[in-house]
Amino acid sequence: MTGGAGARRAADQRRFMEESFKERMARWKQEQEQEQEQEQEQERRRQEERKRARALGRHQAAIHELLERQAALEEPVFHFVRRETGKDPFLPDESAPELVMGVPVYLGLTRYGVVCPVASRITAVRDRLAALMVCVASEKERRRIAAQARPGQRIEVLYGSPAAAPSPPLPTGQGILPLPDVS
Repeated sequence: MTGGAGARRAADQRRFMEESFKERMARWKQEQEQEQEQEQEQERRRQEERKRARALGRHQAAIHELLERQAALEEPVFHFVRRETGKDPFLPDESAPELVMGVPVYLGLTRYGVVCPVASRITAVRDRLAALMVCVASEKERRRIAAQARPGQRIEVLYGSPAAAPSPPLPTGQGILPLPDVS
């Protein structure tokens, strides 16, 4: 050991011995409080990170659920619009950001409707949606959208309500066929 290091150690020991017990306890408590504050800050950061991860997971789940509803409504919307207009509509495979992530419904080159737009974003484009028919999967979704849309917005519930899509007319000259007897 060198002379300089030994002298420093001796000076440190002298200071330590001169320090009162109360001073050492006060310093120790302060160090403990600082460590506890650091641990609390780390825990707060971990909780925030977990909260962000849960929110991201919920957001991803909501997106997945929206895409499933849109896909499930593709055929009912097609048939509903064809019965209503006599023309085959076109529904692209992707949602449209300008229609708040709803899937547009076209008749020729004209937008006729939108399938399952995101209710929380409707207020920003409510005027753009006013002329379109909005197709939704449930009465609950209809209420959420109606609360954000312009008064009088046409909203059709197609998935959860069979009465929303009228039955196709019977072919001319053919009556109702009896069901086969399966006894």
